[in-house]
Amino acid sequence: QPEPATLDGFEMPLMTTPFANQYDAPGGLKKRLGGYHAWQSRDMVHWVHHGPITESFAKWMTTAEFADGKAYFYYDFPNDQDPHVYVDSDLFDGLPGENKGMAYDDPTHGSDCAIIRDLDGQFHLILEDWSPINAQTHAWDSPLAVHAVSPDGLQDFKALSPPIDERTKPTGKIGTYKHPHWLKENPERFKTNIAKYEIHKPEQNAYGDWAAISIGGEYYLFCDYDPADSKSMSVGWFTSKSIDEPFTWCGNIGKGHPDPDIMFAEGKFYLATQQAMDFVSDGPWVDGVQIRVGVDVDQDQSIDQWTEWTTIKESYDHVPGFAKQVSRTPAELDLSKLPEGFGYQFEIKLEDTTENDSKPVLDAVELMFD
Repeated sequence: QPEPATLDGFEMPLMTTPFANQYDAPGGLKKRLGGYHAWQSRDMVHWVHHGPITESFAKWMTTAEFADGKAYFYYDFPNDQDPHVYVDSDLFDGLPGENKGMAYDDPTHGSDCAIIRDLDGQFHLILEDWSPINAQTHAWDSPLAVHAVSPDGLQDFKALSPPIDERTKPTGKIGTYKHPHWLKENPERFKTNIAKYEIHKPEQNAYGDWAAISIGGEYYLFCDYDPADSKSMSVGWFTSKSIDEPFTWCGNIGKGHPDPDIMFAEGKFYLATQQAMDFVSDGPWVDGVQIRVGVDVDQDQSIDQWTEWTTIKESYDHVPGFAKQVSRTPAELDLSKLPEGFGYQFEIKLEDTTENDSKPVLDAVELMFD
């Protein structure tokens, strides 16, 4: 086992997990709380248990955020319905935070939401919308997602345009299914377990259990992917240049029902699933980019001296004050050792070194002169 990594001004993300048995809380106090508990790691290998963050009724935890020194934990109540939120200012005291109740009155009955703050501090919910599909026959997922935004993450969420809309043709006919959690978990709010949806044709792909992250201002959504023509589920992912614009499908990863989450720590991105296999990535930059730069020192319009071919990569870091915003530093090459000259030229090699569908894409090149 490696020694725990040394951190410099950055705490690794907390992992939450259901933990229904008795435990020894700080100070020796014993409690039985069947909600979610917090674990912390500095290397993603060794984990420290800090105790519960919610009570048992808040067991359907879906997503979390961090703002102004406080953690925001979102849970469905009942499951697949109505995102609620806990706020905890001390994740190490072994006690649940403050339950703020319902954050978003969900009319679509899907939830399994993701939460992410933009750089202006607004909270964005991404959640399943079951209104166009019989979710019961599609792994409780949907081709449609809801985007709602709030200034404080606690209330006043306003629905915006859908970030994901992969619906097929509506038939105008209404079908029904039994919602599995309404009467069992919250009979005071729901007097029936019969939900309605609009039938679409042909059969639709479905997505859900959303997770979100932003890298250099570009947003990524990871999710369950339940294709209409297959019973094989996997992780799907979408991306967009803006949280307020439609997202584009990028592909799928792995196998099995994932319920994924995505996080960043110490230069790497971790995609965690409920399957036996998780995934680690160095980031969206695709390996296989080399560059060299040359200089014309005698003004004869030909290159007299080249740098060596050098492999370059962009780099990433956390944005202070944000848990899911990651900064991006462009790939760079130091040219200070090149002599002065009258003209410069650069050459780039792009090579696909991976087995996946990702390809190197050149957006821009910038040369800086003294």
